[in-house]
Amino acid sequence: MREKHVLSSCIKSKEAFDAVQKHVETQDLSEQGSVVWAGICEYYDTDPGAARVDDELLGESIARQVSADKHKEMFKGLVKGLAQFDSSPANVVEDLIQTKRERIGNQLAAALLAGDEAATLLEEYNEILDAKTLGDDEQEDDTRQGYSVLDLVATDFDRDNLIRIYPESLNDRLDGGVKPGHHLILFARPEMGKTMFVIEMMAGFARQGLTVLYIGNEDPIADINMRVVNRLSGMTKLEVINAPQKADDVAREHGYEQLILKGLAPGTSREITNLIEFHKPDVLVLDQLRNLNMFQDNYVLALESAAKQARQWAKRYSCVVVSVTQAGDSAQDKAVLDMGDVDFSNTGIPSQADVMIGLGANPNHQKNGEIVISLPKNKVSGKHEYFAVAIEPHLSKVMPLG
Repeated sequence: MREKHVLSSCIKSKEAFDAVQKHVETQDLSEQGSVVWAGICEYYDTDPGAARVDDELLGESIARQVSADKHKEMFKGLVKGLAQFDSSPANVVEDLIQTKRERIGNQLAAALLAGDEAATLLEEYNEILDAKTLGDDEQEDDTRQGYSVLDLVATDFDRDNLIRIYPESLNDRLDGGVKPGHHLILFARPEMGKTMFVIEMMAGFARQGLTVLYIGNEDPIADINMRVVNRLSGMTKLEVINAPQKADDVAREHGYEQLILKGLAPGTSREITNLIEFHKPDVLVLDQLRNLNMFQDNYVLALESAAKQARQWAKRYSCVVVSVTQAGDSAQDKAVLDMGDVDFSNTGIPSQADVMIGLGANPNHQKNGEIVISLPKNKVSGKHEYFAVAIEPHLSKVMPLG
């Protein structure tokens, strides 16, 4: 690997970084190169929408992490030189492809000669043998002119092709569901049932045969796992503990194996990107946005960066993304929520949503075991409505009233 070319290309092009970042091994870099590479990764994690790295900011950021003045100036000069170095991102990607082919080919040959298990290496070698880039497959052209209306309706707006959102009363107000690429933001006060609601949604996705990747960075993943089993099996925690085989059988009948539960503490955009590319989910659930490490000192900017990144994942990987965040003090004991009730960011976060789902309740609703679902933003159907539903918290179940 030509270290200088790789670092230079990644500084000058986020596209090049996205293409090679999974394949850069830090042990293959020099000590100084590893420091610069870590800085580049942190920069794009902080601002996923950046087209390139600001070399002055990167140099200053790295300088703050080293103690000796001579090393500070050395890294500033190194970053500045890399930014000015004449490199070709496209050729860098091609060079890494060739290098990776050679390395995996040698590993495969050695494994076969030694009689070792080589299935994984063989799969990796076949994949890289056909590769044209180190990144994702070429994205489908999203440009349309004079596109057939018949095809538009049949492919993009046929109700049979929509992803249904549960509970049913919510799905009805979304005109039958959402499409891959849509970003839903769920917000509520603490203890108002945000995780219960996403588990209800996940159970519905599982019943549709969809693969769901749940990223949890607040509750222990074992607790989430139990609540998922409660919902899919219809059994309380005590019943599951007393009859685990029965709970397992019933949960699997209802799509349990479609759900991938991953705990992060707290998780970065690069970690989640790698999980998406590995699991290829139809639906990604982020619980919660506020806990993701976006490498921002300003909390509002961090929240908005997280929401922006979530929307980019939805579009880039053609999946539905459900993001969970908090409602502010203004939503306390309030039944019908609006965009201004989102905690800390009542403009930046809503701007990144196709649908906003607020969960609220006044004391009377809480006494009766009800929550109110509000749709302050709904680009899917345009229906900005609110309605009450009944809940069974011990089963993480949401039901229509009556």
